Parts: sequence; C-alpha cells; structure tokens
Amino acid sequence: MRRDFGEQIAHTLAQLSGILEGLEPDEWGAQTLCERWTVRDVAGHIVWRVGDSYLDMIRAVLPMLALSRSSLDALVDAVSRQEGEASSPDDLVARLRRIAALRLAGVGRTGLGDLVEAVVHAYDIVQPLGKPIEVAPDATRRVALRGLLLAPAKRRAAVARHTLHAVDAGWAIGRGSVIEGSAQGIVLYLYGRRPLRPEG
Repeated sequence: MRRDFGEQIAHTLAQLSGILEGLEPDEWGAQTLCERWTVRDVAGHIVWRVGDSYLDMIRAVLPMLALSRSSLDALVDAVSRQEGEASSPDDLVARLRRIAALRLAGVGRTGLGDLVEAVVHAYDIVQPLGKPIEVAPDATRRVALRGLLLAPAKRRAAVARHTLHAVDAGWAIGRGSVIEGSAQGIVLYLYGRRPLRPEG
C-alpha cells in the first residue's frame, strides 16, 4: 500500500522557504552539501524535482538530452542549475511555498521518493548554514531506511556492524555496537554527505 507523505513534505518545504526568505544575497551562493551546488542550485533542484509533474520533468530534460550524450547525473545537474538561475530568490521561495500548500492539500506527488528529495536536500542547504529545521521522527526514519537500502555496499556493511541511534528522534537502525547521533546526521551519512560544519 502506497504511503502518503504529503504533510511531512509540506512541513519540510514550508520551513525551508522560511529559512531561505531570511538569507542574505551572498548566502544564496553559499556551498551546500551537494558537491558543486549552491543554495540557489539546490532550491532550483527541489522546485523542479518535487514541484513539477513527471511529464514536466521529462520536458525539461529532453532538449538537453537531444543536444548531448550526457549522463543522467549531468542532466539533473544542468536542469537544477537552470531552474535556480532562471528564478529569483523571491520566486524560488514563493514556488516552494506553493508546492508545500499543494502537498498539504493532497495535490501532486506525495510518495517516499519525494519525501526523500525534500528532506535530504533541505538538510543539504541548512547544515552548512547552521540553520535548524525540524522533520518528524517517522519521516526521518523512513528517509534513513531508504538511504540504507540505496547506499553502496561499504556503507551498508558498516551499518550491519553498528546500530545508528537517532537520539533526538527515538529510532535506531542497524545491528551491533551503538553509535549515537542526530537524525539529521545519520540521514546525511547514509546519503553520502560530508558535513561542512559540526552539528550543534
């Protein structure tokens, strides 16, 4: 049975839009945890990946696909940068708020894949900036489990030897000796991120 994560997606994006609205102009160009992506690039990625329909997503990629033989990652990179550069910071904030309102109303995609995109990329933005964001414990647990499922073998093997305990969210995954951390820190680890500043 497909789970609806519209409320969690909406809550995450609404908080993120509030954080972005308060940024100074130079902070939009700050490095995020996504290699080579600025805050503006990641915001562009979210509005494209979470906000657009699948058909619109394909339409955005097709012209670039026709002009090159780029990899899927390269195409995603190009579209995300294009979305960020084509919209002003105010427009990106407004689009995020609109996506949040639609998801809260049950309109648009509300599956686990979109929750992952919203949560992980929100963390990509806020962690280097030192801005707090709250994500429901159940949402972080599901995002973490998806990250473990998709992680490379080396990272899965590490979790097989340890239990990762999210002390602030009350969940744990893995087996073996316990390593404590925040839900955000565990999610970032499972998705291969290297934090740019210490937590807290």
